[in-house]
Amino acid sequence: MQNIDASALRYADRRTKNLGANWFYWLAGFSALNSIVVYLTGAQNSPFAFAATQWLDGTRGPMSSEGWPPPMHEMALILNLLIAAAFAGFGYLARRGNDVAFVVGLFLYVVDSMLAIGLRDFWGFCFHVLGFFFLFKGLLASRHLRENATTI
Repeated sequence: MQNIDASALRYADRRTKNLGANWFYWLAGFSALNSIVVYLTGAQNSPFAFAATQWLDGTRGPMSSEGWPPPMHEMALILNLLIAAAFAGFGYLARRGNDVAFVVGLFLYVVDSMLAIGLRDFWGFCFHVLGFFFLFKGLLASRHLRENATTI
């Protein structure tokens, strides 16, 4: 049987928690970048965007009479960036060990993935599943750290 140092296990859990919490940053960054690109160029949304932002900006709806998606308005861009900032805030709190931030962020991300299915964004839903996996793994590591914390 192999003898594993307890501090090495805590380091691995802390690293896994931080990597999971970093996914909030990645998701927020990808979505904000997508919103800015869609606003500036009128390009199609990428699968990395939040479904809520795609729904808010109206670029997932039917095409206009000219044959391309309608342009995004300034207010939609501001709301999209606020949603991305909220997810970045969840990442900040989750890295500090707040399990509630993980749970609320995961819940909102699951709701967003259901909206992706409603928008018929299959690739976006697949990316949501991948993000959910790493966020949930970070939550489990954070809870494991909290349960095995020792006080001096």
